[in-house]
Amino acid sequence: MKFRMLKRPLALFVFAISLLVICTQAFAHHGTAAYDEKNPITLKGTVTDFVWANPHSQIKVDVKDEKGNVVHWVAETFPPGKLARDGWTRNIVKPGDEVMVTISPAKDGSLEGLLRVIVLPDSRELGPDAPH
Repeated sequence: MKFRMLKRPLALFVFAISLLVICTQAFAHHGTAAYDEKNPITLKGTVTDFVWANPHSQIKVDVKDEKGNVVHWVAETFPPGKLARDGWTRNIVKPGDEVMVTISPAKDGSLEGLLRVIVLPDSRELGPDAPH
């Protein structure tokens, strides 16, 4: 009888912990809520890194601010599978490339944004808002 009494609370505890783990992972994906999609900005700079990885690929770009200081921006974009279906490759953007990126900037003022369009050195435009 004692074992039965312990079995139910233990099952509820395991269920609660499992639910917490699953919900935490679900809320970790922020979607686009963190970005100001109504006020995109365009930046011109030099690629320092292209991170071809899940869950979001990133293009890191050094940009000169209005005072001439170099600031480090990050443009977040889709995962590699989606990018590949849209014609991207892991080598399409390389460190040293001069690019122009249009992003929806982070609402919190951090130097990052959601990529809308990237103009590559050969003038190709890629991204969800690029002309097709």
